[in-house]
This record gives sequence, C-alpha cells and structure tokens, in this order.
Amino acid sequence: MAYQICEIRVGSFFEEEIVSLLNDLGAEGVSVEGDVLIADAVHEGRAEIWDEEQIHPENSDLIVKGFFGVEHFEDEKDQIIASLELFNLIHEKAADFRFYLLEDKVWQDKWKEYYKPFRVGDHLVIRPFGLDYDAAAEDIVIDIDPGLAFGTGNHPTTAGVLSLLEKTVKSGDVVLDCGCGTGILAVAAAKLGARSTYAADIDHDAILATVKNIRINHLFGKVEVFLRDVTKRPLWHLAPFDLVIANIVADVIIPLLPSVAPLLKKDAKLICGGIISDRFEEVENALTAYGFHIEKILREGDWVTLLAERND
Repeated sequence: MAYQICEIRVGSFFEEEIVSLLNDLGAEGVSVEGDVLIADAVHEGRAEIWDEEQIHPENSDLIVKGFFGVEHFEDEKDQIIASLELFNLIHEKAADFRFYLLEDKVWQDKWKEYYKPFRVGDHLVIRPFGLDYDAAAEDIVIDIDPGLAFGTGNHPTTAGVLSLLEKTVKSGDVVLDCGCGTGILAVAAAKLGARSTYAADIDHDAILATVKNIRINHLFGKVEVFLRDVTKRPLWHLAPFDLVIANIVADVIIPLLPSVAPLLKKDAKLICGGIISDRFEEVENALTAYGFHIEKILREGDWVTLLAERND
C-alpha cells in the first residue's frame, strides 16, 4: 500500500504533542525516529544491534512521520498544514515539515540497492531474492527478501551465527531458531541438512518474512514457523532438539535459557549471537548456571557469537 507521508523534524520535548496531533488529524500510523531514542534504548538494554559510533545522542531532534492514505489526502493536506503552522506559531517555528509519497514498492524494496550477494563461511552464499549469481557447484545459496524484519546476514552477529551453523549442523538434526527475524538462520539450517527446522518469533512481520523466505528457498515441509514467545510457551511437543539458535540480544538470551535448556538433548548445541562484548560475561555465567559449556567464541568488533554444548 502506498502512503502520503507528513515528515516533521522537531525537538524531542515536543514528541508527545506532535504524535497526538498527527493521530488527531487521521494518520493511519505514526513513527518516531532519532539518535536520542536509540541511545536511550541501548543504555536501558532494550537494543544492542547498533554501531555506537553512528549514534549522536547530543542531537535531540526527532523525525516524526505520519502515514496517511492516498485516496483522500488532498482533502486532508490543507488541514494538516494549518495545524502545523498553528503549532509553529505557538512554539516559535519549532517544527520543519514536508510531504512526500511513499510508494508500496519503495519502502519494501529500497534495501536491494545496497545489498548484493556475498559469501559467509566456506560454502554459504546469501543472495537477495531476484538477483543473479553464478553459483559454484559447492555453493549453498540462500535467497533472502528481508521485508520488514531484521536479518540479512551482513551484520556481524548474523554472519557469525551462519559461520557456526555451517560447522555445527549435522544431517538429521532437529533445530529450533528462537527470534527468527527473516528466517535466514532457519533456512540455512535446513539447507545444511537439518531434518526438521522450527522458527519462532513474537513479531508478526518477522513471521511473514520467514514464511516468504521459506517459500522462495523451496523449503515448505522442512521449516515450520510459530508466532509465539517460547519463554512463555516452550515447544515441548517438538523436543528434544539437537540445536537451538538464539541470535537476539543478551537481555533476551538470558531469560530464554530456563525455557530452552530442558528442550535440548544432552550434548546438544546452542548458538547465541547478538551479544555485545560488555554483556558477554553475564551470558557466560547464565549458560554455566543452566548446564552449558562454551566450546567456541567468535568476536568481531564489539560483537560476540558463541557455540555452547549442554552437558547435563
């Protein structure tokens, strides 16, 4: 669906007022972006998948976007402008705003301009769906259309997990991917020889992206998807697993362990990614407490990916 966007740059002090204004004006959705929000989330442990050198918390401006349907937008636009001009009159021109059309194809496919086929590990090749790639005989090609979910294989956390998967998955394994995102790791496990792979996420967009990537990789019947929080509803009926993947963040991995550990066979493997280096010791201690022994650690920049084995 295409949208007319009203994009407003405003100080963070006015966030609530601007969001309320856009909602009152009939916006179908409102998004808020800004370095200060990212910095707060990182500080509070709610988001770790960021390069801190790209965050500038001293910039307190926010970008607030109102999403309006295109059908009646011309009738609504004058009222939106009048309301924002009144806001600026009251607050001494605190907001800059502009309008533009966001085509359906643009917001879902813009990533393809920057994302090209690339190799991970010895044989895995990640290819944006629809792009040409001259595969060698030994290549295992994974087609990915990320849509709105996280996980294209470019980030060190995902690349690290893929590298460990290539060396860990055995033919006939039963695999669980917790927090599957785009499904790239579940797809990789299936293509590496897993007998059955299960992918779970709490985000609806992630489930849609995973299902799409299962389809384009011709893996229906080999990968099953669940919209659920496995910390609250563990997949007992599918256990035991030979391998569990958790490429999330430390604040999710640690509380996940009590639910996941009982689902694993003795000597089964756990691959964890998305761990910022400052949180590694916490994750290591939690793994030890739940009967895991760390076998391998990959480090790239501030990120840690690890392979652990369940010993009891």
